[in-house]
This record gives sequence, structure tokens and C-alpha cells, in this order.
Amino acid sequence: MISTQIPKNPIKRLDVFYNFGEGIIVSADIESKSRPNLTHYTRLVIDPLTLKTVKASCDCEGYTFRRHCWHIETLKQLLNDAKVKEEVEKTRNELMKIEEDIASWG
Repeated sequence: MISTQIPKNPIKRLDVFYNFGEGIIVSADIESKSRPNLTHYTRLVIDPLTLKTVKASCDCEGYTFRRHCWHIETLKQLLNDAKVKEEVEKTRNELMKIEEDIASWG
């Protein structure tokens, strides 16, 4: 029998960083609900000015066929966590500082 229960802590790894071409990246390895010991790479791109999600992707079959999956929803919900919000804000401030420095070069 295959379990469809959400694992207690499906997040196996979480990273917050920036990419000048895209924005703030929040990525995670999220455990599969249907297959034990399988994780899916899930990624959100956040606009640094509005802090809104502008792009999402996941390597699971659900996202491949429907362009939507529970892994993305899990990661979006995690954005409301205080520690994750703090990391996103810290990354945003670093990115904005670098862009200000670049703009000052004239």
C-alpha cells in the first residue's frame, strides 16, 4: 500500500539566495508523499521589490503534467515562517545593496 499522507517534515533542505537575472531564489528538496526516500527539487523565484512569487518549478511528475503540485504549495506556505521570512529579507537587503553599489558606478 502506498501512503498518501504528507510526511511530518517533508523539507529535507532549504536554501535562500539571489540570482541577478531572476531575483531571490527559495529552493528546497521536499520528500515525496507517494514514494519513500524520494525527494523533489522545488524552486520559487521571488521579485525582490514586491516579494511576490513570479515563477515556480518542481521536478515531480505532477508539476511536469499539470504545472502545479503540492511541493510548490508547501514551499509557498513555508514563506510565511518567521525564519524563512528573515532569510528572504536578509537576501533581499544584500541584493539591493549590491545593485545600489553597481548603480553608483555611473
